[in-house]
Amino acid sequence: MNRSNCTNLKQFEGGRVVKQGDSASLFGFALYDENWVPIDLDGQAATIYFTSKKGKASFSATVQGSKVSFKIPKVLPVESYLVEVDCAGYVFPSDQSVRVDVVQSAEEYTSEQVLDLVKNNVKEEIDKYISAHPNGPQTEEFPDLTVLYNLAKI
Repeated sequence: MNRSNCTNLKQFEGGRVVKQGDSASLFGFALYDENWVPIDLDGQAATIYFTSKKGKASFSATVQGSKVSFKIPKVLPVESYLVEVDCAGYVFPSDQSVRVDVVQSAEEYTSEQVLDLVKNNVKEEIDKYISAHPNGPQTEEFPDLTVLYNLAKI
């Protein structure tokens, strides 16, 4: 396997297995280049993605030096998740080697409590589109409905 232009991610805090609903455990990952040299991205915003066959969840954190730490604030479905960190144009790791497994806890979570994972966050996509197109794709004048209502009464 050609390892050039590869990024690497190594877990230094937390475990590979976490109970469903555990929002207190801290997870930490170190960001490395292809030669396992730390990449200093201090102060950069990072997005951590947990991806499974059923969908994706994301969390935000700030990089400290070449490390990112975070907690899982949402109840995730029981599943094995691929972990990726997206920061400053890098995606760590380049391969699919880092995983975290969410296992059933003693607590029974209802479907409303469990985060619905989706391949695309529709609300987020709509919000992006609306902010990029504040006047919509076309500006159509709507008639004054009060005038139409008053005319209909005559």
